[in-house]
Amino acid sequence: MRYLVCLFVGLIAGALLASIASSARARRHAWPRSLMTVMQHDLVDARAAARSGQCKEPANADAAARLRLLAGDLERALLPAGTNDRVLSQYAGDMRATLAKWDTGADCARQTEALTAVANACDACHRDYR
Repeated sequence: MRYLVCLFVGLIAGALLASIASSARARRHAWPRSLMTVMQHDLVDARAAARSGQCKEPANADAAARLRLLAGDLERALLPAGTNDRVLSQYAGDMRATLAKWDTGADCARQTEALTAVANACDACHRDYR
């Protein structure tokens, strides 16, 4: 009976420790995941607004500002400290250049084109790094 109790306590302790380790490992990648999630959310909302003819909304300008701000942190979020990846830096630079070309004051057709270019810049990086 004593061995059965020890076995049961060992299984419970092992399960708890495995859960803690799994949680810690998942948190290590929280910043890159959250950065990509926010960028995707803003891009999807801006594209939907441009397609529906509501591209002059202040929300689109806010989304553009957020996307430009977050694009500045891509390398820092995705690469370990002190490392450099030439290809990722090129993709991040392309993303920043594409976002700089997005004029939130333009008509909806031009904004749709600009947002398609932004989505293509996202897809180009995701082809290699996802």
